[in-house]
Amino acid sequence: MPELRFPDGFLWGAATAAHQVEGNNVHSDWWAWERVPGTPVHEPSGRACEHYQRYPEDVALLAELGLNTYRYSIEWARIEPEEGVIDQEAVDHYLAMTDRVREAGLTPFVTLNHFTLPAWLGRRGGWLDAAAPRSFARYCTRVVEALGDRVDWYATINEPGVVAFGGYLGALGFPPGGRTVGEWERASQALIAAHLAARDAVRTARPEARVGQTLSLTEWEADAGATPLLEYLRRMTEDVFIEASADDDWVGIQTYTRQRVALPDALAPVLRRVIAVSALRRVIVPVAVRRGMRHFGHAPSRDGVRRTLLGYEFRPEAVAATLRRTAALLPGKPLVVTEHGVATTDDRDRVEFVRRGLTAVHDCLTDGLPILGYLHWSALDNYEWAHGYAPTFGLIEVDRKTQQRTVRPSARMLGEIARTGALTVE
Repeated sequence: MPELRFPDGFLWGAATAAHQVEGNNVHSDWWAWERVPGTPVHEPSGRACEHYQRYPEDVALLAELGLNTYRYSIEWARIEPEEGVIDQEAVDHYLAMTDRVREAGLTPFVTLNHFTLPAWLGRRGGWLDAAAPRSFARYCTRVVEALGDRVDWYATINEPGVVAFGGYLGALGFPPGGRTVGEWERASQALIAAHLAARDAVRTARPEARVGQTLSLTEWEADAGATPLLEYLRRMTEDVFIEASADDDWVGIQTYTRQRVALPDALAPVLRRVIAVSALRRVIVPVAVRRGMRHFGHAPSRDGVRRTLLGYEFRPEAVAATLRRTAALLPGKPLVVTEHGVATTDDRDRVEFVRRGLTAVHDCLTDGLPILGYLHWSALDNYEWAHGYAPTFGLIEVDRKTQQRTVRPSARMLGEIARTGALTVE
């Protein structure tokens, strides 16, 4: 059977995030948020996957599969549990973990912030605190200096558009639970400032490293009536952050689905006027989010749409649309697929999702896009934020009671592709 060959040196890996897998992240804003009565959080994170203790086992599994890269995050709340106070034991933990990753033959791909903040910063408004970008850059300097030459790949912030939209417009049940367009816009600008400051900090502390940020991007479709809304939402949640990556070393592409927006054609001129007027926009957009867009990024409910556990349209090829659009906006910029995966109880869906997604990625490579790697989300079944543990994304199953790991067939398939650098076309 024919094969699709991928470039030599391609990054093949899987990803996790500290709060979602480590457990007992007690100094973070998310740990506090999970326990606030009335917040839309299905269950607390608790022990998670105990990755903080079990990482040697998990790293060994990824290496045995044949992957060559592990993307994981450093938890700011563990490193700096109180403002200005560095927990050296936490620093030493991540040094030992990174050493174990390297010893296993995996490339460490480190995310410096994946959604969570230290609780002390959360109490001051999170990213709305005027000092947040500066505080973040200071933390990044300390981490990168400590890791030294162990790490060559850094992501400053994971999905800043989701953080701003989910936490400051009240769209996804994220802390601190903001509900206004003004807070959303301010948080977006703060996250951009934080990325730029952190990027400079990484480059100063480790000039040889490649640094960028990872962006949540969606394949968008809209009819004429909904086009103004699409353009506005895409601008606010995606484009401003893509533009902020113009001088990065690479851009991370994280795509799960396609978002279709349909409205009567007659609404287009009305929407354009509403969006153009700040006072109207600040009233209409939060209402629209709370009533119909709480699950931002999900396909509209209608008959005949194949769905994932989170209600997403099953659309692995969406990653090609976001790769191409980013390449058009930032010509020549190196791209890495830093997340791509599916929440399902049937691993055959995951096998199909990976195969179809990689076929789409290969099509982009054939057209000359500078794609450097594919990192699957996720390595382990984990804590899916406000949704709790029900959505299972992992290449490796985690038993919630025993913490036993079971490697799924999808993991072995991806490992075989990584070892051979080829996807067999069926």
